[in-house]
Amino acid sequence: MPWHTSPDGPPRTALQAEGLLDAVLAVSTGLELSEVLRRIVRSACQLVGARYGALGVLAPDRDHLMEFITHGLTDEQRAEIGDLPRGHGVLGLLIRDPRPRRIGDIRTHPDSYGFPPHHPPMASFLGAPIRVRDEVFGNLYLADTEGSAAFTEEDESLVVALAGAAGVAIENARLYERSRAQRRWAQAIGDVSQALLESETELDAMAVTAEQVCRVAGARGCAVARDREGDAPVVVAVHRTDDEPAPDRFMAGDHGTGLGVLDGPHWEAVRDVRHSLLLIPGEERAAVAAIVDDVRAMTGLDKPGPTALVPVTAGVGHVGLLLVTWDAADADTASEVLGHLDDFAQHVGLALVAASAQHDRAAVAMFEDRERIARDMHDHVIQRLFATGLSLQAGERLAQHPVVRGRIEEAVSELDLAIKDIRRAIYQLTPAQPVAGLRGRLAELVAGYADVLGFGARFSLSGEATGIGPALEMDVSAVIREALANVARHAHATEASVRVFIGPSIEVVVTDDGTGLGNGDRRSGLANLAERATAREGRCEVEAVHPHGTRLTWSVPAGSAARHTGWTGPWSREEHG
Repeated sequence: MPWHTSPDGPPRTALQAEGLLDAVLAVSTGLELSEVLRRIVRSACQLVGARYGALGVLAPDRDHLMEFITHGLTDEQRAEIGDLPRGHGVLGLLIRDPRPRRIGDIRTHPDSYGFPPHHPPMASFLGAPIRVRDEVFGNLYLADTEGSAAFTEEDESLVVALAGAAGVAIENARLYERSRAQRRWAQAIGDVSQALLESETELDAMAVTAEQVCRVAGARGCAVARDREGDAPVVVAVHRTDDEPAPDRFMAGDHGTGLGVLDGPHWEAVRDVRHSLLLIPGEERAAVAAIVDDVRAMTGLDKPGPTALVPVTAGVGHVGLLLVTWDAADADTASEVLGHLDDFAQHVGLALVAASAQHDRAAVAMFEDRERIARDMHDHVIQRLFATGLSLQAGERLAQHPVVRGRIEEAVSELDLAIKDIRRAIYQLTPAQPVAGLRGRLAELVAGYADVLGFGARFSLSGEATGIGPALEMDVSAVIREALANVARHAHATEASVRVFIGPSIEVVVTDDGTGLGNGDRRSGLANLAERATAREGRCEVEAVHPHGTRLTWSVPAGSAARHTGWTGPWSREEHG
């Protein structure tokens, strides 16, 4: 191109080259993707003297725009226009056929879609695609050149050259953004793994999982469901990003306990999914709408939006689901993070397995320690007490005063009672046949009181049976023992039931049809249960049942740890009042 001179300054081509160089330097500065995109639009407008400019970012489906960055419009004008364009009319020409285009007056173009209300009038148009490697990232749109009726061929060449430089800048910014996203997901995985390994209960770690998903994935709400053997998965944790608390409970279909159960025909088909599913309300069959409605109910959100079902797996095993929901306008965001959610869920599954193994090792160590204590009590404490009793009985024959003989007989009787109590404690410390799983252990405990009660008490457990740690399980067992012992001693009952609910709180309810609360001995026997509840910031209540009977309710937060209240441990006092 020949160099044209100007009487007032350097050649025009030199000015254009200098302007292009300044624009390239401007868009290449910085690594924040959002700021890079704004610089591209601003630099393009300055380069060719356009009054208005925009950069439309293509969605993953390459069919519409998911982001629209503008220059030349005030915030008030953008607000008055309303929803940003999705790629109709002239803007869609570059989406369908990505090549540079110059139009003298877009208002008369056959593909013109028209302007929405409050949109400023525009005539001349220049558009060019922005490519990142061989992929079209988006399109650069310019309108209303200043100083001439239409954009020139030179303007088009400058914008095409700037678009090429912009593609490199965008690629660098995307790599930087990708590395930052990977760090955020890695940190989230680390936080969940740490919570699983350090928390006393799995419920605490699942709450951290839901919170991390919302934070890193930009979701409005997340629920975590855990599989149960032979039963529907149960929701164990829910988090939402606004200040409103998630609902304590929700009902899925006509079933559901605790935070919720994924029950019903619409959950059957997706219960054991192996790959993430993204459900868009209104675009699928009725079953999708039912699933989205359930997730909306459990997270307490008003409006349905894109919802992802992400399987939590450990090797070939399926251990749960992440149920993630976004605002209706964030379908593209949901699609972008789905791969990250898959990786995150797999790491959560592995962390669950590792944490379970660690808790199992801790439980084995605890039971081994209990067996050692039981052996020491049998081999040393009982034998010493027995020898002391024999010595007292031998000395009784030498006692002349009847008061002394009575005191010796009383001491021997107390020693006999102490030996019986220690043997009962040894039996409780060393069960004859260990039962796998909390549900089985508690059921066996309740069944063991059939002879003492004269009938079999009913037992039920609701919620995730792996949700409490060994220390809290020991407290729950002690509560059941104390309650059933009181029923056997004082209630004169013909029926009794034990119900355990595991959710955000651990609740034990023991009900009988006996004579109700009577003498003070029974109340004194319940003092230990009240102390156990107080130590974990919970409650213990006893009330009469109409027309006759008693109900004991013992409830503590699931994640609570025992604090010192004068009670020194689960085996520090006699268990039966």
